[in-house]
Amino acid sequence: MPESQPPESGTLVIAALLVLALVFAGSWVVAYVTPGRDPTVLIPRFVAAAVVLVALAIFLYVRRGRGR
Repeated sequence: MPESQPPESGTLVIAALLVLALVFAGSWVVAYVTPGRDPTVLIPRFVAAAVVLVALAIFLYVRRGRGR
């Protein structure tokens, strides 16, 4: 493992994605049981948030790697 990369950085990304998944599941259930709400409208928002999270993690990984 590169010395410039802290070992917990990957764990933080995984934890953030797991929290995002839990929030998505909770939002889906609330939207599903609420009359007149369509839970499928939540999908693009949460997919965009996950993509931003992964892109930010990749950017920070590359930035730290080139900073050596």
